[in-house]
Amino acid sequence: MRRRWTVVMALGALLAGCGEDSAARPSATHVPRPTPGAPVGERVLPDLMPAPPEVLHLRFDNSDDYAAANWEMAFTSTLVNVGVGDFVLRGTKVGDVWAIEQEISYSTSGGEIVPTDAVAGWGGDGHHHWHVLRVANYWLEPYPLAEEGHEVAAAAGLIDTKVGFCFFDSDHELERGPAERVFEVEGCGHEDDSRWDMGLSPGWSDVYKWTLPGQSIDITGLPDGRYRLWAEADHDGVFVETSRDNNLTWVDIELETRTDGLRTAEVVAVGPTPK
Repeated sequence: MRRRWTVVMALGALLAGCGEDSAARPSATHVPRPTPGAPVGERVLPDLMPAPPEVLHLRFDNSDDYAAANWEMAFTSTLVNVGVGDFVLRGTKVGDVWAIEQEISYSTSGGEIVPTDAVAGWGGDGHHHWHVLRVANYWLEPYPLAEEGHEVAAAAGLIDTKVGFCFFDSDHELERGPAERVFEVEGCGHEDDSRWDMGLSPGWSDVYKWTLPGQSIDITGLPDGRYRLWAEADHDGVFVETSRDNNLTWVDIELETRTDGLRTAEVVAVGPTPK
């Protein structure tokens, strides 16, 4: 089925009403996870997979002239742990630099701590907690597709503006994993913390709604036509997971402009979904 979205409201009005996502601000004191004991058995790995971007909206600034307005494409992003192990990152501040390690569980007992090249950033956009940069990437590309892909889209500004991900168990996406939430938003820490632990349980997803800061791509001046909005988990390959074959998905859209300058988007195809 084809789905069509048009403007929901002026951009300035939307952002003024959005403000801080109060549910995403840690209020309780976070208790760091204990260091796991010696590993026994086999590795039990997570497996990251994004869902196709959804709840797509086009929105414009406060210009009275649609044709002269600045336009954004906003979307909801969902990252799912389709593996059998927890996806856990531990951040430890050394001076002014965060060292980020991945905690990997083992089948019998214990676990191991693996250094990563991941980078942390403070969420100064209304998300008052720490984020891990580029756990997932989103970019827009003309269809038929260019061979260069993500890098060319980034250079052209056709990429999301997210600070990063404070991930935790938002929704029980799949029929596996723990029945109740294990990892909470408090794990993302406060600004003056020197340690945090973020996690995503098997079968659970981390959801960023389209109304939140950074959940958009600037499409001002972008010609009408067909485009693919990509979603990719761990673009830089810094995390340990079961497979990287399922780290990429997409949604295809048709951009159109009416005679009065109002822009619309129609979803015409959807890529692989987590299962």
